[in-house]
Amino acid sequence: MFTSRALRRFETLKDELQYIKSADHHGPQHRLSIVFDHGMNNVANGNSYPTGLQNSTSRQSLIGALSNVVSRRLANKTSERSSEPKHYKNLNNLKVAFSEFYLMLVLLQNYQVLNFTGFRKILKKHDKIFQTTRGDEWRKANIDVAPFHTSTKVNELIRDIENTFTDSLESGNRAEAMKRLRVPPLEEKTSPMVAFRLGLFVGMLCLLLPAIFAFANQLHTSKLNKALEWRAALLLYRSTCLIIVQIIFSGINVYGWSKSGVNHILIFEIDPRHHLTYQRILEVGTSLLVLWFLSFIGFILASYFDSYPFIQPLIFVGLLILFVINPIPIFYRDARFWFIKKLARVFSSPFHPVGFTDFWLGDQFTSIELVFFDLQSFFCFYAADSTWWSTDMTSPSTSHTGFCAGWTEILLQAILMMLPSWFRFAQCLRRYRDTKQAFPHLTNAGKYASGFFVVITNSLRRGTIKKYVDNKMANPFLYLWVLAAIIGTVYKLTWDLKMDWGFFDKKAGKNKYLREQLVYPSKKFYYAAIVENVLFRFAWIINLFIYFDEHSAEYNDVIGFCFGFVEIFRRFIWNFFRLENEHLNNCGQFRAVRDISISPMSTGIDYKLIDYKLRKQPGIRNRRRIAPSETIVEEDITSMGDISTRDEPNNETESFIQYFIPTYDTARIDSVNEINKQPEDTLSTDTHSLTLQNESDLPNGTAEV
Repeated sequence: MFTSRALRRFETLKDELQYIKSADHHGPQHRLSIVFDHGMNNVANGNSYPTGLQNSTSRQSLIGALSNVVSRRLANKTSERSSEPKHYKNLNNLKVAFSEFYLMLVLLQNYQVLNFTGFRKILKKHDKIFQTTRGDEWRKANIDVAPFHTSTKVNELIRDIENTFTDSLESGNRAEAMKRLRVPPLEEKTSPMVAFRLGLFVGMLCLLLPAIFAFANQLHTSKLNKALEWRAALLLYRSTCLIIVQIIFSGINVYGWSKSGVNHILIFEIDPRHHLTYQRILEVGTSLLVLWFLSFIGFILASYFDSYPFIQPLIFVGLLILFVINPIPIFYRDARFWFIKKLARVFSSPFHPVGFTDFWLGDQFTSIELVFFDLQSFFCFYAADSTWWSTDMTSPSTSHTGFCAGWTEILLQAILMMLPSWFRFAQCLRRYRDTKQAFPHLTNAGKYASGFFVVITNSLRRGTIKKYVDNKMANPFLYLWVLAAIIGTVYKLTWDLKMDWGFFDKKAGKNKYLREQLVYPSKKFYYAAIVENVLFRFAWIINLFIYFDEHSAEYNDVIGFCFGFVEIFRRFIWNFFRLENEHLNNCGQFRAVRDISISPMSTGIDYKLIDYKLRKQPGIRNRRRIAPSETIVEEDITSMGDISTRDEPNNETESFIQYFIPTYDTARIDSVNEINKQPEDTLSTDTHSLTLQNESDLPNGTAEV
């Protein structure tokens, strides 16, 4: 069935290719002449005989006739859209259609190989357990000669696609044609230029880091002996620094996922053709960090020479925004626009369905609440302070009005800090609306709602500091804040370990306090991550000591920056285990199985290549012995030339027997010799019974080879 559909689709593509070539040969006037001729015929049938366009009556008649023709053609086109193939307007769209069709054929070819491999492995395991050759004999008699294995139509179609694409669309350049047709594997080769630029930026950072300390130490006062405004500079620069560091950490995350076999491309539903590798993400992060250091050094030098120092952070923020929204196809435009679209989905969370990428990005925002807090300071500094652009470098004015002073300032800061939690709260409510599952979505929403109370009580505590300056213990909002912080921290910590990471599983077995399956090679990583998450979740307790220590309160901005960095590092570690758990759930619960049928090309580009990518990736590195109750996550699918010769290790036989023999109906078989005496149809029936009984132990009652 799939082969016949593929043949029909190939014929359609060839017709489209011929149509475009014919249209290009005749030029745009060819299509216009068709409409014009139809219009003239309709005018003639209407007893109007214009001999030219000499008078207005003739022109109006012709225009009216042409309008009727165009309207009818559009109506007919709309009614026939469901039954007729889409005409591609240019060769680029047709090339994309060929690529999609080619990749669907690759999936079909892999499916063909997978079916044969499944029969071969099951029957070989059967023969090894029962010391018989009947499984191999049955395979040779039935499977080796089956049409699904012997048919070469898919291979022929693939060759035809390659030849047609090479000759007709790439002018005989086979290398360029294959580059366009084939999807690169998950383990992309490192680009020499990307590696060079990444190394260059890292080397520059090694020089700039000590340089910035040297400049700050030597130029802490200006020529006029004025102190460097380091506190204002810290407020203006720390948020951009945290964002850039988070980008670098994301690149390291991608590297760890790729090395360990966690398929982040599938999880994030990224285009497998065009996505940023970890080298490119690190390149972006390090290049931005170089610019950040240069901007900060520029601020120090401008302060020393009393020459508009506060223009430097404003210019840097402008460059960051321009980098993200730049429409020119440079600096990874596709990736930047993909990121902008995801940002828009996060900001409009309640109004559309929420995917994993959406709430993962929302979680990243909850770790940069300090950035949202600093938005108020940044806006008020540049909008309400008129001295930052002056050449008279006295200390910038701090006497603001309106939203930049008093309780209105604290209110604005509280609203901005609650935005990340609101995004996730709204996403959880939307998922509950779509799934009608109170757990985990409403429970998860409660976790983020607890963050609202922490922000509100902390804002009230900060707003009443002056009132209780003589007796800080008498501040009632201090106790409310501590209570809300404890509840919120325990809530979030429990969710991190149990729900997001899947730890403390009752079926963990030897992986004490962890889960049944582990991807990363050492258990020490998991235990260290638990300890790190607990410590960093309770880091806010340090604020209590700062509250009562007047000397420490002087460095609130520096301490806040350190807290922001600690939270970003905690999220960096959290990302590893969150995606690991998602990857295992996708495999164990068969959520990664996609429909490989060929969807209509007229619906647009639909990259249903995840199964292909899943089989092409290196696989999970840490392959522990599979316990009797453990789900098999993956099976290495060898190439067509290897499948008949590859053998499994003998040490797997014992675990296989422990897994399958208890479910087999042993009452019907007294000995191994009796199996050999049974007719072939009985063997087939028992094998099917074995499969059905085993399927009941798997999640959702399904079984996958």
